[in-house]
Amino acid sequence: MADYMYPFIDFHNHSQWHEDNDVLEIVSVHGNQQKEAKLYTYGYHPWWTMENLTQFQLEVMRQKYLTDPACLGLGEFGLDNLKGISIENQEAIFIQQLEIANEVNAPVVIHCVRAFDRLLRIRKEYGKTDWVIHGFVRNKILAKQVLDAGIYISLAPHLENNTTFNETMKFLPLERIFLETDSDFSLQIQSRYAIFAALRNLEVSVLKTIIFNNFAKFYQGKWKHHDGSKEQHC
Repeated sequence: MADYMYPFIDFHNHSQWHEDNDVLEIVSVHGNQQKEAKLYTYGYHPWWTMENLTQFQLEVMRQKYLTDPACLGLGEFGLDNLKGISIENQEAIFIQQLEIANEVNAPVVIHCVRAFDRLLRIRKEYGKTDWVIHGFVRNKILAKQVLDAGIYISLAPHLENNTTFNETMKFLPLERIFLETDSDFSLQIQSRYAIFAALRNLEVSVLKTIIFNNFAKFYQGKWKHHDGSKEQHC
């Protein structure tokens, strides 16, 4: 398989910013935001959602996923113990959105900060579709708990990763990971692939193939309908 057939994938960011045509970017769109995005996910972020979602808001979510081919999944949404309304209220809003995801069989991008025990409990009851925790920076013990719950992990390697994060990146099974830039514009996704590939003693071309296949599997419900579908890359 020729390397050029597989793009770099910026699995999660907040605005389309790479100029290279060899990059697929999935932009996180929150609520009423208007963003330029060829591909995106849609949800209500815990930092900016102050009350339970209305039936209208939930219907918008449902229709975004069901009717817009560019909407690959739902999210990011989740739990944050450092920012936002009370964690109990965040949980209620989180569950509202998970119920929509389950109804339409949508994969979910999760935001989780210091609420993993609560998240893993919710996963057992409401986790009916594929989930990914984006921006994961924690240790490999917690990473294993997340993986054991059937959840993917997305990472944003940078130039000065600490020892704990390096150990986590060395530990993660390659078939369960993604790479992203999130809100950090200091390093393009190509550089993040290079950092991770060097840490795992991989060729970047091999890593591109692995992550593309993970991406095509995670978003299989919608990605297969795009001109750049896995079938055309294979």
